[in-house]
Amino acid sequence: MADRCVLILSRRGDGEATEAASLLRRIGVPVHRLDADGLAGVEAFLAPDDTLTLDGHRFAPTVTWLRHFSLRAAPDDSPAGPVGGRMVYRDAWTVLARQLALASPAAIGAADPGQLVQHAQARALGVRTPRGVVTTDPAGAAGLLPAERYVLKVLDRHFVEPEPGRLAWYLPQVLDRSQLAGLPGLPRGTPVVLQEYVEHEAEFRVYFAGGELHAFEVAKAHPRDIWTRPDQVRVRHVRPPAAVAAAVRALAGAAGLVYGAFDVLSDRGEAVFLEMNTHGDWQWFERKAGVDLVTRAVVRTVRDLHWSAVGDPRPAAVNLLAFLGAGSGARAPAHPPPLS
Repeated sequence: MADRCVLILSRRGDGEATEAASLLRRIGVPVHRLDADGLAGVEAFLAPDDTLTLDGHRFAPTVTWLRHFSLRAAPDDSPAGPVGGRMVYRDAWTVLARQLALASPAAIGAADPGQLVQHAQARALGVRTPRGVVTTDPAGAAGLLPAERYVLKVLDRHFVEPEPGRLAWYLPQVLDRSQLAGLPGLPRGTPVVLQEYVEHEAEFRVYFAGGELHAFEVAKAHPRDIWTRPDQVRVRHVRPPAAVAAAVRALAGAAGLVYGAFDVLSDRGEAVFLEMNTHGDWQWFERKAGVDLVTRAVVRTVRDLHWSAVGDPRPAAVNLLAFLGAGSGARAPAHPPPLS
C-alpha cells in the first residue's frame, strides 16, 4: 500500500517550507518535498489510482501545498535540448504541480485569485477597497481617477526572476499626478494598477491559517520600505481591530482559503483591503515581532488536514507543538525573504 503523506511543492530557498516540514515530521506527519530548482534527474510517475512515485517513493498525497514552485528557478542548463522542448518541459512541470494540488484531498495555494478578482469579491462583500483602475497609461488614467496622491503597482507579483535565483523588483510607489509616467524599468504599454492613496491610521499584515488569525501592525514611511529599507520598518504582533478581522474572515471564506496573507489598512475604524497572497511568507514578520505564532498555526493547519485525509481519530485540540520551540528566539534577518 502506498504511503499517505503531505506533498510540498516549492523551491530550495523556501525557509518557511523547510521549517514547517521539519516540525510536521517531528510530530509524526510524513512529508515529501519537490523543489522547482531540484528537478534534474527526478523520475515521476502518476498512476491511475492517483498514487505518485517520485524517485522511487510511492505515496498518495493527503495535502498538497503549492508554494513557490516556479520553473523560472530551474537552471537554464537543465534539461538540454531545443528551446521549444525546454519550454514544454517547464510548462509540463508547472501544469503537473497545479493538477496534483487540485486532485489532492486537501490543497493549499492551488487557488490564487489575482488582484482584480480579489477586489471584485471584496466589493461584493461590502469590504472597502481603494478606488483604482488598470491601465497602460497611468498619466492619462489619472484624469478618470481624481486623487491627491496615487499608488502605482504591478498587476501581479512585485518581482520576476530573469535568471534562477536573481530577482528583479518592480515595487509599489506613492506618487503625485506629475510623476505618473509609469514604473521605472517597465516597457511603455505595460498594464499596471493605479490606485488612490488611502490615508490611514494603521497598516496590518494578517495571516489566515485554518481559521486562526494572526496580525502584525506594520509601520513604514513608503510601500517599498519592506524590500528597500527593512531596518526602518517597525512590526509588532497585535490583536487585529474588529473591522479588519471581519474583513479578512469574510474574504477568506468567500475564496475558500485554507491559508492566506492579507494586507489591510484601518481608516477611521474601517477596514480597507489592499491585496491577498496565497503563498505569502511569514518568517520575516514573525522574527521582527519576536513570535512564532504563524509557524505554529500553519503547521497545525497542515497537520489537521492530513489527519482528516487519513481518518486519524486524534482530536485537533491536541497541542503537540507547545514544546517544539519553533524559533521564537531567532533574530530578525537584515532583509525580508525575497519571495514574501
